[in-house]
Amino acid sequence: MTGNKGWLRRSGIHARRLARQTVLVAAAGLAGMQAHAMEEAELAIEVEHAVTRILALDGDPAYGEYLGGECVTCHQASGAASGIPPIRGLPVDYTVQAMVEYKLGARPNPVMKLMTSRLSDEEIAALAVYMADMED
Repeated sequence: MTGNKGWLRRSGIHARRLARQTVLVAAAGLAGMQAHAMEEAELAIEVEHAVTRILALDGDPAYGEYLGGECVTCHQASGAASGIPPIRGLPVDYTVQAMVEYKLGARPNPVMKLMTSRLSDEEIAALAVYMADMED
C-alpha cells in the first residue's frame, strides 16, 4: 500500500482527489445507465399498452389482405425469402407485438420502422389476422 501512496505523491495526484474523481465518474456512469433503463422501461410499457389495445380489436382479414400487398413484396407469401423472415401463419399476438415494437422503435430495423410507422391500430390488427390465416 505504501508503494501506491508513494506513486500518487510522486505523480502529484492526491489520494482524496483521485477517490472523489473516481466516485464522480462512477456516479455519472450509473446515472446514465439508470436513465437508459428508465427509457427502456417506459418504451416497454408503451409497447404493452399498444399491443393490448390492438389485440382487443377485431381485425378484418380482407382489409389485411388489401394492406398486405406491400408486405409480401419482401416477405413473400410463400414464406421463402432470403434473409427476410416469413410472415405466413404467424400467431396474431406475435405479429401484433412485432409490428408495434418496430413502429415504436423497440426493434431496430429502419425498413420495418418506416413500414409500420404509418399503420393505425386497426391496420395492424387487420394485417395480423390476415397473416395468421395466409394459406400456401
